[in-house]
Amino acid sequence: MSAPAPNASRSTDATRGAQARERMILAALDLFGRHGFDATTTRMIAQAAEMNLGAIPYYFGSKEDLYAEAAGYLASFIEREQAAPLSELKAQSAQTQDVRQLIEQVVRFLLTQARLLLADKVPGSWVQFFLRAQAEHGEAFERIFAQVVEPMQQCLTDIMARIIQRSPDDFQTRALSFIVLHQFVCFRLADSVLMRRMDWDAITPERVEQLLDVIAPHLRAQLLSAAHLPLQP
Repeated sequence: MSAPAPNASRSTDATRGAQARERMILAALDLFGRHGFDATTTRMIAQAAEMNLGAIPYYFGSKEDLYAEAAGYLASFIEREQAAPLSELKAQSAQTQDVRQLIEQVVRFLLTQARLLLADKVPGSWVQFFLRAQAEHGEAFERIFAQVVEPMQQCLTDIMARIIQRSPDDFQTRALSFIVLHQFVCFRLADSVLMRRMDWDAITPERVEQLLDVIAPHLRAQLLSAAHLPLQP
């Protein structure tokens, strides 16, 4: 039997290396989210990833570098998930000057973001990672903010400026765009309280839709009021 070609061997090694890196990043993202940076040891991460302790300095250099890579992984995940809805919002909003249509486009986009936040594919530890990074005001937060928060917030601010007919730099424009976006985040940040209040044992897709059916009219009314428009045309 002939030996594998050198290029094939290098390709296999690269694939294995990439898989090992991802396993450690996912383990780090979970553990840093649940326990925080200081309380999470490299040994805990290596054990969770089922890797040798020496793999972390080999692939990442240091615990701090791994933390930054975990932040980048989370940012890239969110960026991929929101890419299509955000692109659609930009395209649709560019094709209309009608304020009511702009409001409907914003409402649809925000409901999509709420579904993403409340979906099972976003583990609670990832949400906690973002909260911890935000509190620390360090490199991890700056990376997530620059890659996913700022582009989405800027898009909404530009559209909100057209809705309320103010400058994008106006305080009211910026405040309103922040409020309409982040009021949905609280549902995930307080999901345990939400389940207790609603007497739910879990947040299912069906229950998410029930919740959004209640929220959507109030969000629409909020934006119409900001634009000084009546509820009915």
